[in-house]
Amino acid sequence: MFNQHFGNYLLEKKILRPEELRTALEDQKTVRVKLGILAIDTGYMTAEQAERIHRLQAAKDRKFGELAIAEGYLTEEQVNELLNTQSLSNTLLGQVLLERGLFTFQQYEEVLLQYRQDTGLNAEEILALKNDDINKIAEIFLKTLSAERDRIAHEYFSLFIRNLIRFIDGEIRIETAEAKKEYLFPYLVTQPILGEYGFFGGFSADEAVLIRAASIYAEEPLDSMNLTAEDSLKEFLNCHNGLFLSHLSHNGVELDLMPAKLMRDGKLQPDDTVYVIPLHLSFGRVDFLFAERQPAFQECETHLISKCSSF
Repeated sequence: MFNQHFGNYLLEKKILRPEELRTALEDQKTVRVKLGILAIDTGYMTAEQAERIHRLQAAKDRKFGELAIAEGYLTEEQVNELLNTQSLSNTLLGQVLLERGLFTFQQYEEVLLQYRQDTGLNAEEILALKNDDINKIAEIFLKTLSAERDRIAHEYFSLFIRNLIRFIDGEIRIETAEAKKEYLFPYLVTQPILGEYGFFGGFSADEAVLIRAASIYAEEPLDSMNLTAEDSLKEFLNCHNGLFLSHLSHNGVELDLMPAKLMRDGKLQPDDTVYVIPLHLSFGRVDFLFAERQPAFQECETHLISKCSSF
């Protein structure tokens, strides 16, 4: 997830053009990150030191790690650590940007430092993004949730992200949760969860995005929001909720799951607050929704938000 988050930052700062980022993200699928990039990312080496080692490699037939140890920039333990994480690294975007000549080592180091400052992410949080540590990532983007039921909210959101990656799309960029007093939706997929700790969860998106998600989950091409698409979306949420309630049951919490449903053109009105977490997939935005209690709904005429009637 680091590549998506960092890449969007580069777009917002106009450091990269959209077509440059698209190409770089595509190229990263066939690239293995080099030790120099990892050493800069971890703070073990500066850009100047990494650049010097690369110049030495042009004159000496020796590996980056060997030269870095010889020059006193890295210890043997640090080199082994970098080698162990090399194949698992999600720092490939920086590697591609360097190889395509869009960044120098110095520019990459400077942009990375500015990114950390502007986002407010600490070293541990950035590492969680790089390692796709879903539980820690959930904590990063759910900081605005109230503490009353944050454990359930974090676990529910973490599982939702894992299921999205597993069944729908592995390229996800998450934004920080926003607390809203109401939420307007074109389509909403939800499933009532009742019991002592009953809460509201669901997801919303435009029609084209949901059709694409339904096609992937159903493993068949769909071109409209027909019954197959609706059933696919409801089955995805039912599968997710079933897994989550099974987990709660093992921990002594029993909840009842009602049939999933798909709503169109409406307004969600919680008793207190609904939390909206935007999820940017490779084919569009999906909003994850969570509230501590079941909200009320109003049906609206399409694009006429002021004309609503209770469901």
